[in-house]
Amino acid sequence: MKRIIIPVLMLLAGACTNTIDYDFSQVKPELMVLGRLDASTTSQTVSVSLSEGGLIKFVEEATVTCFVNGEQVATASATPEVKESYSELAESFFEYGNPYYYQQVPITFSASLKPGDKVRLTFEANHGAYRASSSELTVPGPVEITKVDTSRVTVTHLDYSSRYLQIRADVPDRKEENNWYCITLRDVSDGTFSYKDGRPDISVSTESVIFIRDLDDPILLDGNMGQSEDLNLFDFSGNGEFVCFSDQMFQDGTAHLKMNVYPSGGQEGPNFTGLNSKLYKMYGYDAFEEVDKCRAKHRMEIRLSHCSQDAYHYLRSLRTIVSEGYDPRIVEPVTVPSNIIDGIGFVDVVNTTVARIELPEDEEFFPIEYLDI
Repeated sequence: MKRIIIPVLMLLAGACTNTIDYDFSQVKPELMVLGRLDASTTSQTVSVSLSEGGLIKFVEEATVTCFVNGEQVATASATPEVKESYSELAESFFEYGNPYYYQQVPITFSASLKPGDKVRLTFEANHGAYRASSSELTVPGPVEITKVDTSRVTVTHLDYSSRYLQIRADVPDRKEENNWYCITLRDVSDGTFSYKDGRPDISVSTESVIFIRDLDDPILLDGNMGQSEDLNLFDFSGNGEFVCFSDQMFQDGTAHLKMNVYPSGGQEGPNFTGLNSKLYKMYGYDAFEEVDKCRAKHRMEIRLSHCSQDAYHYLRSLRTIVSEGYDPRIVEPVTVPSNIIDGIGFVDVVNTTVARIELPEDEEFFPIEYLDI
């Protein structure tokens, strides 16, 4: 026993704590690039910013060049739209839910992409001071959504019950392939405001991401559940931007997705708050004294994208970080993939299909007692 205790005591007595100081000033500034190209449209957008000293900063200007199958097909440049007032910053945060969004420079260009195309992007900022490029990306094939349906469900939690809109959709597998998908639900309201004096109506539109709630495993396999990392498909994070899954659990079959969501704003019907806010931004507060009513159409869009395996792991990392159960003090660090060469960030190319669910119209009359704008 002494032979064991004495070496252990000697080891403990000689132990010490080494503090490693991380100096952000010694980290080389790099371009940060985020984007998702889509074969279902010709309008493509990426966002460029500068990572420096542990902060996200504006670039002075940025240029992106797109190559498809080795040939240059587009180039575009942009400069930052600087928010000069606190209200503008708060407005950006409210609209996009991301405190760094207004420090990114979005660049839009036109490019037609077909399944199988090889795509590469190059980036330049601050008049050539910073350069980066993406890895070569392959445009995935199309995907389809079938048997879309909705219902109202009541779910009992530990001590309360909640009313949800349940969306069901089937996703047929692409046979003899390994595939990865990301899915987003969006609430879209199209409003038509009528003037009291008979002037022509004006139309505005607003849309927002709907969070998928932590209820049912969306893939139902008639009880034949296998052991896979995808059992808890959506990881219950409740974040509608980072929902992704693979076909490992339904290869050569069909995925039966069942998603329970709150409608936009926690209430059913068109998003009149968002429409009023858009009217205020476009025409000012006086418009509310001049309009008589707003008639709004309302729909929900299921956007299913066929993405790459790297994008799947990227989204899973983000989903873990934003989940309520993640605590960096007790959980192992999450590695966020990057496919930007000489920079950081992630750009992917997807192929998206959209299923639209038309919901009942409604109208709101003016004046109303309170406007949340």
